[in-house]
Amino acid sequence: MNRIRNFKGTFISLTLAFALAVWHSPGSVPAEAAEGAKFPIKPITILNSSPAGSPADVMARQIVQHAKKYLTQPMVVVNKTGGSGGVMFASMMADPADGYTISTITSALITALHGDLKKDFSIDQFEFLAHVQKEPFCIAVKNDSPFKTLKEMIDHAKKNPRLKIGGQATFSALHLLALALAEESGMPISYVPYGGGSEIIASLLGGHVPVVVSSPTTMNQHVEAGKVRILVASGEKRLPQWKNVPTLKELGFNIVITQYRGFAAKKGLPPDVRAILVDTIKKAMDEPGFKEYLAKNSQVAEFMGPEEFTAAVRADYEYMGKLLQKVVKK
Repeated sequence: MNRIRNFKGTFISLTLAFALAVWHSPGSVPAEAAEGAKFPIKPITILNSSPAGSPADVMARQIVQHAKKYLTQPMVVVNKTGGSGGVMFASMMADPADGYTISTITSALITALHGDLKKDFSIDQFEFLAHVQKEPFCIAVKNDSPFKTLKEMIDHAKKNPRLKIGGQATFSALHLLALALAEESGMPISYVPYGGGSEIIASLLGGHVPVVVSSPTTMNQHVEAGKVRILVASGEKRLPQWKNVPTLKELGFNIVITQYRGFAAKKGLPPDVRAILVDTIKKAMDEPGFKEYLAKNSQVAEFMGPEEFTAAVRADYEYMGKLLQKVVKK
């Protein structure tokens, strides 16, 4: 009888222990416990609209690498290409505004909200978390191209209409740069949109287009390898790594357009979640390894938090909208 009683006691104890173990297991956290836990309690997905290896993709992966020690859960970059960024935005909008799905954001994508993305998305649907880096755009050709200068390219385009110029997404910042130059110079062009920096450079090196508009980050290694020649840059000043490359402004064109990269989220983040995400991005940017990456790729780091970054994005959005109205014939 004592044995039976002891067995029953042992069985009940084991059952309770098992139940408690299951209750506390990571995959079985009750809703009330999960709600009380500090963000994040599961991996954070960073969506990116351009292909692997593109500047925004590399930037995001660098942040992920250097943010590891500041979070209890990993960040994971997921590439959602297509639709001029629409595939990525749709994926983010389908998830809750809880901080577990955020995205990279660039000036090219914000400009596309005036064009390809206008019917499906609005700038008011997003929160802008942090500005990470910026750089001008550049116009480039293969090293064996007959165009040694921007003037030679323009002169050729005037005599041979519909010069093909490759770049990112229709009505992206890259497209507007090409359109603005075409309007001010009087050269007719045919714009060929691609998914991102890696596709743009591949199209140039593969001979599919004779001229491309892209970022210095995309071009650096190919310039160093002697495969690509930069004709002009679109910033206020010459780039330190290409001191012999003029700006559009100094060549007499009233065009200054720069690319920025950062992070955004679906509007409606809880304030504490937003603060954790922003703080983590800032700490990752301060890591020596991230600064090495910036220096190697001739990037300019410039952290902006939500308030400042939002103001900058909206100002850029308005500027690009006015430029779009100016250069696109209705």
